[in-house]
Amino acid sequence: MEIPPDNRIPKSPTKRFLVRLGVGVLVLDLFVVLMAVFSLRRSWNGHQDRAIAQAQNLSQVLDRYVSDTLTKADLAVWAVKDEIERAGTGPKDPSGDLDAFIRRQHERAPGLVALRTTTAQGMIDHGSGIGLGLNVSVADRDHFIRLRDVPEAGLVISKPLVGKLTGTWVIIVARRLEHSDHRFAGIVHAVIALEEFNKAFASLDVGQHGSVAIRDLDMRLITRHPEPIGAGTAIGQRVVSPELLAFARSGRNTATYRTRTPFDHVERTFSVRRVSGLPFYLAVGLAEQDYLSVWRMEILQELTEVGLFICLTLVAAWLVHRTWLRQKASHEHLEKLLAEVRTLGGMLPICSHCKKIRDDKGYWNQIEAYLNEHIDAEFTHGICPDCAKEFFPKSSGRHTTI
Repeated sequence: MEIPPDNRIPKSPTKRFLVRLGVGVLVLDLFVVLMAVFSLRRSWNGHQDRAIAQAQNLSQVLDRYVSDTLTKADLAVWAVKDEIERAGTGPKDPSGDLDAFIRRQHERAPGLVALRTTTAQGMIDHGSGIGLGLNVSVADRDHFIRLRDVPEAGLVISKPLVGKLTGTWVIIVARRLEHSDHRFAGIVHAVIALEEFNKAFASLDVGQHGSVAIRDLDMRLITRHPEPIGAGTAIGQRVVSPELLAFARSGRNTATYRTRTPFDHVERTFSVRRVSGLPFYLAVGLAEQDYLSVWRMEILQELTEVGLFICLTLVAAWLVHRTWLRQKASHEHLEKLLAEVRTLGGMLPICSHCKKIRDDKGYWNQIEAYLNEHIDAEFTHGICPDCAKEFFPKSSGRHTTI
């Protein structure tokens, strides 16, 4: 049978106290948890912002490095081209003065592996670096063919290739040589080892799982540190993230984004940029597992602190509940004693002769037995002076409490 709303049994004080205590502890613990979450979120944003700033700074530094390296190579090529075309002798110089001039230009650009010239047929005839005089032809190289067939090509930078004289991965910076009548006379080219870029990249602090890469405008990989597959095997590949493709198509010069690298599936924050005045993209990526390692330690610290706080609040709540129960029991005991005292304060039937008291059940009890049962007191027996004189007239009048 359903109890009407007006007649519902109210909660006992104990239940009300427990509910209020539980709600108070829960609210306090939830507040502390929310504050910890807010603190961790703010810390995560701080680490993320610092990673973005670091990646942008590193990309700017590498932009200047790559630009300066290729610009110095082009200046050396220009100097040799001007010297040959000014003299009007073409690349053939049996006196050896051209080789000495080329060596001096090479010394001014120490990042170069070699600085060389070729004949119109593509044979290397003058220059600096290893392997000279080995009758090597570069007529089959794309950069040579372009400069030979396109007079207005200007500066040509090759895709990564294995040098015929060095046997290592290099890129070529080349310009066209012409006779006074503008006929093709060969090329001047500077050789830059990709290992030089890798050394520069390795010197940067990008973390254990960070990466630095250079790609051409067709998204072909020129060099990357660390090498993802094996020495040289990834050069020329075009596997890139959708974010990098979107950046290349946007026409912007810089961008920042987070993505998972297709090479190794590591989540990184990237700063990418178009190298100033050159057909390259530069990408610097900082791995989340590196720059968020401190933040993860903060998570453990926050969890420990929040867990300890919750344990302390639970223990405190238990102690408060226990104290409250003791106080409640003491209060109930006091109320019981007061009720008994109030009971004794009413009319008591007592025998006028023997002084026995009649209890609620109709039995007559000695007065001391009745009081012992209803009050917290004990009785001792003695004799008053009046009774002593009446019953013991021969005594000295003194009495003793037994």
